[in-house]
Amino acid sequence: MFGIAEMNPAMPELLPFLLRLAGDPELPERSTLLDHLIMAADHSEPVDPTDEVMALWFGVDSEHPERERCRAVFMRHASVVEMLPNGLIAPDSRAKLRRAAGLL
Repeated sequence: MFGIAEMNPAMPELLPFLLRLAGDPELPERSTLLDHLIMAADHSEPVDPTDEVMALWFGVDSEHPERERCRAVFMRHASVVEMLPNGLIAPDSRAKLRRAAGLL
């Protein structure tokens, strides 16, 4: 589908489409799409600038405004995240999506 080894400026533009697709229970390969959304949620979390290792590895948030933009997209689509069935997502992964959507 797409690679998300790192956050990139295009991700905030793709997320609304991907979230709408994830909300479709008839979508084939829905679990694969959810895996990608979980990675996007994980990669959109803020990086603590005082954590030198994380800041070196992932860069500080001021260098990656797409993180904040992705969190805003997740929040705008919180209703989709809220309705995703429990059985498709492990509890810790569900928590990542819910945190990104501002539901936790």
